[in-house]
Amino acid sequence: MSGEGSAAIEAAVDVVSRQGWLAACPAPFRLWMVERLEWRRYPAGSGITHAGDTEGALYCVGSGQMMFVSGISAADIGIGHFGLPGSWWGQAPVMNGKRMGSATAYGDSLFGALRRPALLARLAEHPAEWQCMMIGMTEIFTTTAGAHSDLLISSSVRRVAATILRLGGWRHRLFKVDPPASFLCTHEQLAGAAALSRNTVGKHIRAFEEAGLIDARYGSIAILDRRGLRAIVEREQG
Repeated sequence: MSGEGSAAIEAAVDVVSRQGWLAACPAPFRLWMVERLEWRRYPAGSGITHAGDTEGALYCVGSGQMMFVSGISAADIGIGHFGLPGSWWGQAPVMNGKRMGSATAYGDSLFGALRRPALLARLAEHPAEWQCMMIGMTEIFTTTAGAHSDLLISSSVRRVAATILRLGGWRHRLFKVDPPASFLCTHEQLAGAAALSRNTVGKHIRAFEEAGLIDARYGSIAILDRRGLRAIVEREQG
């Protein structure tokens, strides 16, 4: 736990227990998971997991933010997704696979880790709980497939609105979440995640701010009107 305060850990346990895929799992498995998490605070820029690794732990975000870069495709692509409080990653090594990307702390963050050997021993003793792992993988697949679909939106304004909602935790989620009021994200990162130029993204950000939909400054984005952003994403093209 690296000396992390008990109050911060209790708050983190509450977040990961009541949100996302773990909240959809039976209580015995959920309680076992959170009781065995090892908590550690990481400063901004700390590497947590790396693409291609086959060992390690299953991780979750208790507070702060994780940024994810895919290890698939070209080597020079930017941030593809953010992990907000309640998010998990790292299932691939549990399934005897390789990590699909690299995760880095974005700002001072508290992450929980469940060691792979402990989790595999639990699943060997309770094989029916593999279904819970499949629930977690399905949630990740939903987010990933949704991100791909959003990149196929031809209208740049609709694509930027969809990307802001996804990065902010309001889009392509299977289970109930309570996203934070704002998330760290620069204009350049948003442009990369939306596969658009920074000038194009900047124009739409200014329009969204003037409409009272978001507040984007100091390297962060606060979603003020998610229904308004959804309306932009869902509107028919003229």
